[in-house]
This record gives sequence, C-alpha cells and structure tokens, in this order.
Amino acid sequence: MNLFNQSTRANISAAKMFIFFSQLMDKPVLDKAGKTVGEIYDLVVKSSQVYPLSDALIIRQGFPNRKYALINWPDIEKIDKEGAQLKIDSSGLNFNQIHDEKKEFTLRRDILDQQVVDTHNHKVIRVNDIQLLVVDHALMIAHVDIGSRGLLRRLGFEKIIDLTVKLFNPQARYLKNEHLISWKHIQPLTINPVSMTIKVDLPQKNLASIPAADLGDIFLDLNINHQIALFKSLNLMNKTKIFTNIDFKTQSSLLEEMTDPEIAELLNNLPSDEATDFLEKLPREKTKYVLNLIENKYSKRLSQLLGYSGDSAGGLMTTEYIAFAKDTTVGAALNQIRERKFKSEPVQFIYIVDETQHLISATNFRRLILAKPEEPIQNSVFPKTYFVRLDSSVKEVAYLMEKYKYFAIPVVDANNVLQGIITVDDILSQLIAFAWRRLKRIKIMQKT
Repeated sequence: MNLFNQSTRANISAAKMFIFFSQLMDKPVLDKAGKTVGEIYDLVVKSSQVYPLSDALIIRQGFPNRKYALINWPDIEKIDKEGAQLKIDSSGLNFNQIHDEKKEFTLRRDILDQQVVDTHNHKVIRVNDIQLLVVDHALMIAHVDIGSRGLLRRLGFEKIIDLTVKLFNPQARYLKNEHLISWKHIQPLTINPVSMTIKVDLPQKNLASIPAADLGDIFLDLNINHQIALFKSLNLMNKTKIFTNIDFKTQSSLLEEMTDPEIAELLNNLPSDEATDFLEKLPREKTKYVLNLIENKYSKRLSQLLGYSGDSAGGLMTTEYIAFAKDTTVGAALNQIRERKFKSEPVQFIYIVDETQHLISATNFRRLILAKPEEPIQNSVFPKTYFVRLDSSVKEVAYLMEKYKYFAIPVVDANNVLQGIITVDDILSQLIAFAWRRLKRIKIMQKT
C-alpha cells in the first residue's frame, strides 16, 4: 500500500513538472489585487539557449478590439493551468492595438502550427503543441508535440476522446504513444512574410550534421517561401549541400531569388560535375550569363566540361581530384591533403602524374597511411591503373568500375593527360535514369 502511494505521488509530482502551452492559452490573468486584466496570449522565450527559457508574457484583452500588453517574467507571481497571477496591478500595464515585435521569439506566433525541421529524424514536421518544463519560477521548452493528441488538446477534445478510446480499447496505441520530440532536435523556420527573412535559432551545425540527401528532402518538403528564406539564411556549406540534392526546377527558382554575387559564390563552391549538370540544363543565354559571374579559371573549366556529351566520360567527370608528382614523399602528400579544402567529400584515390600531368599510376589513402612518411609516393601505388577516355560511354565506365570495384576512375585525353575523375555516384545516377526510361518504355509497350 505504501509503495502504491509512493508511486502515485511520484506520478503526480512528474505531472506537475510539465505543462502544455495549449493549457495556458486564453487562461485568465489577474493583477496583484486579483482583478482580471486579460488572458494569456503568447509566451516570449530566450531563443539563444538550447532549451529556451521564458522571458516575458503577452496578454490580450478586449473583443472585438483586441489590445496586447507585454509583462516581463519577474513581474509574474505564478502561472499554471488555471492562469497567471501578477506581482503588479493593472495600472502598471501598457496595452497597445498590436504586439508583433519581430525581434522576439514567441511560441504562438513562431512555433505553434509552424513547419520545423526535426534534425534527429531528418524531416519536416508541423507543431501541434509545445510541452514546457516548470523550472523554479520559469518555464522551459522541453518538447514539441506533433501528434493528433496535441491537436485535440488545443481544441479541448482530448479528455473526451481519451475516455472514448479507453472505453472501447484500453490498450490502444493512441493512449500510450506520445509524439513528443526533444527541443534540442528542432530547427525552427520562423519566417517574416514581409522581408522574407527567416529565424534560424539553433546552431547551423545541426543542419550540417544531416546527410546531404536527407537535407535535400527536407528542403523539398517546405513551401517555396520557406525554401527561399531558409536557403538565404544558411552558410555556404549547407547551401551547396542542399543545391546539389534538389531538382532543377527548385534550383532555378532559388537562382531567380539570388543576387549575382550570391550566384557566383554558390557556383564557385559547387563540385565541377554538379555545376555542369545544372548549367547544361539552363537556356544557352542564361548559361553564358552565369559563366561570366564565376571566377575566370573555373568558368573556363566548366565551359570545357559543357562541351562534352552528357552520357560520355567527359560529360560525367569532375575536375576535383588529388594528384601528386611521383617523387613527392608520403608525409608531404598526407600533409597537403589535410590542409587542402575540398568542394565535396574527397574520394579515396590519389593519382600520380608527371610534370605535364600525364597519368602514371594511382594509390589510395589506406596505402599511404600504412607507408613510411619518408618514402616517395610512387612506392605505394597499385600494380596497374585502369582509366577511361573522354569519349568513353557510360557502359564502359560502369563495366570497369564493377569489374575492379573502383569507387572512382580517372579520365584521360588522347595523350594520356589526366582530365578528371568519375565517381560511382555519378554512374549510378546515370544508370538509374536509364533504367527508369527503359521501364517506362516497357510499360508503354505493354499497354499498346
């Protein structure tokens, strides 16, 4: 009996620790003398913190002519499901027709019913309610509720629906599974529709930790206004991750919203194969215009790549690769690799060239790491190096990659000068597109 009482008291105590924002909304607010001065409208929080703490309360009064007042948190005596009690009287309140301070981060305006990014599960979600933790005299954002119960709670139907479900199925999953997500995984996408700016309130490393493909999927789940605003707010690394993993139509929409310097910065930092893929789909005049914005050396390289057929090795290759002279020491090569900045994840192969860039041989990171630092890099190369020509077909490249289990293969010209490399993901995208086209043709033939 004592154990049961202890357990019950523990559950009651835990329940008092948390409160949902929907349970506070529209509840009465009393001044120091106990006079009703309005109702709870919104909660201002300190967005700079991992788990934001309450900073102020926005109350509302009047109907239909609404007025709003901001109350600093130290002026609040208590706040719970019954409402709020103030330490000050009504004479200390300053009501205005509108309260929409953009610098503030509020729950009702900026989070509730908004799209946010769940950086843990890598998806876009809609917030139905917000769970707050009672910490001393303050409220801290703990979780967001994305489940149907959060929506029903706000509508005032939660208790009725819960009782009905218990009556017919006490073990229903609906009663057991709460769809709560920790705030530390949430990336708010608070947009100002006038200026088209967006608040990104968590560190951008939360987005940087998301795989590029997943980040692209998240981006495509947003509406166009959120896409544009979010893209403008990101750092260059996250911009390139997103841009290379979205469709051409969305890429073009973003480009229309960017200034010339922004376009130049983005394309200068794209891997050459990704930049070429994008540019070759643009109208010719637009392609020329964009190429004129890019750094001269890189622009010439892209122009050269655009001259190759899209289904040839020259059209598929990227010009970002690692190459060293044969007399370079292993230690010097590894130091240069560490210091070098790459536009994309470097592949594991390193190529050995002569003074005129003729391909001699190849090695990989594993062989270099196991070699002695003072040895020349030539001592760690593979017995034989396989390559393709600029005009080699996709099928030829895929055949060699599959046969020799290469993740990347070098591309040389007729004089054996190294021009670039083709990575396995470039080949896979081509083969998948080919398979889809073939499947569509088969389905059409079957219908006829």
